[in-house]
Amino acid sequence: MSRNLIIFLCIASLMDAGLTDIGLRLQLIDEANPIMEFLYDHSYIAFYGIKIILPLSLFFIGAKVGKRLLINNLFRLSTVIYVGILLLHAYWISTSFSQSLNI
Repeated sequence: MSRNLIIFLCIASLMDAGLTDIGLRLQLIDEANPIMEFLYDHSYIAFYGIKIILPLSLFFIGAKVGKRLLINNLFRLSTVIYVGILLLHAYWISTSFSQSLNI
């Protein structure tokens, strides 16, 4: 399993958490995941904790399972999903700036 892939997933998760927090605080977006919405509404610490703990757990999973094809493909799929999520963040950020500048 690629260590770089796991590092990317951890960074992407932290970026997702931070950008989601900003978007929610500024009321520019809504949290689409009902579980994360519940955590965010009840505890910012729990929201960020889950966003940090889940990707960090990949380091341990990766060390235990080694180079199994299914697991590697699931990590790759997770990477593609996170790229999509970060692109959605880029979209709402650019849309918000465009609207605020009346472009």
